[in-house]
Amino acid sequence: MVAELHKRLGLVAILSTCGAFAVGIGLTLPLLSLILERRGFPGWVNGLNLATAGLAAFFITPQVPRLLRRFGTARYLTASLMLSATALLALYAAPSLWLWFPLRFVLSIGLNGLFVASEFWINQLADESNRGRYVALYGIAISGGFGMGPAILYVMGTHGIAPFAAGSVMLLLAVVPVLIARKAAPQLTEEKGGGVFGALRAAPALLSAALVFGALDAGLYGLFPVYAVRSGFSEAHAALAVAATSLGSMVFQYPLGMLADRFDRRSLLLICVIASAAGAVAAPFAIGSTAATYTLLFVWGGLMLGIYTLGLVLVGQRFKAGDLPGANAAYVMLYAAGLLAAPPVEGVALDAWNPTGLMAALAAISLIYVTFLLVRRRRGA
Repeated sequence: MVAELHKRLGLVAILSTCGAFAVGIGLTLPLLSLILERRGFPGWVNGLNLATAGLAAFFITPQVPRLLRRFGTARYLTASLMLSATALLALYAAPSLWLWFPLRFVLSIGLNGLFVASEFWINQLADESNRGRYVALYGIAISGGFGMGPAILYVMGTHGIAPFAAGSVMLLLAVVPVLIARKAAPQLTEEKGGGVFGALRAAPALLSAALVFGALDAGLYGLFPVYAVRSGFSEAHAALAVAATSLGSMVFQYPLGMLADRFDRRSLLLICVIASAAGAVAAPFAIGSTAATYTLLFVWGGLMLGIYTLGLVLVGQRFKAGDLPGANAAYVMLYAAGLLAAPPVEGVALDAWNPTGLMAALAAISLIYVTFLLVRRRRGA
């Protein structure tokens, strides 16, 4: 009875934490990009500022397993939530664009700490009979948070302190379930498989799902609002278009999780990557119609997040016990690498072939990963 209660409290804490992470990302990606666009900065500056988030995540992620062992899961999550909330408000108060770079770095340290720790916790809580569905719930919480960020912008606009304050409050609210579930938080054991880099050597194909998703995520959530504005959308409708992506992610994740508990997970991953490439190819044809764009983003977003969700399920299937935190950290580190490396390229593509180059870049990223998965499958890896 106590064990079941701890499991439920832990699940609530996990979903609250990952939801808070997603609100932070879903709010700041379009908000900061639209503010920079409004102030007249070119696409490469927008992409470089966005890449700061990836750099911070790349820096902090390998340290998270060690920090979790030292401070405990609940205390580490609480500190990360408070740091993120403070940095978000500081971004509004910053008098210069150049201060946004260190502040976004700090914000992303906090947000990505939430990301790694909650992923480890959900995979530790699940077993092979329910892993797909548990991780799907995790994906739904992330999708809901991502969607809530743009929805906040639609209601409150992109001017003033209101969107920054709303995001900060939602991050702080997530502290409550973490503190309630602190006794249910997992205790980390010593790793045996070489940590982050050992995991990368052991399973490069499945871990690369996070790299690809990071690149696609940055383009779709961070630069698609700019693509939409340049294609004739208002700022409000550009932000709402991203919310359609998140709604699709929420709707698709649990069915994908159920399929992942019944069918071959690698094949499902491949299908999602192919669908992501198709979405990028279709976007320039749909952008002339608001309804067609929203519909496309709904389906595209649902299947694109499936890349990350199915990859995370495969991480939990492949790595156990003390090796799981390092594998989850590697997974998030590769997500951060995608977030770091892709936005400058996507920003240049956006400017060079204005604005269709962004979609060409997203399609190319997806197709390269399709090729990699097929080659690895042929080799039995």
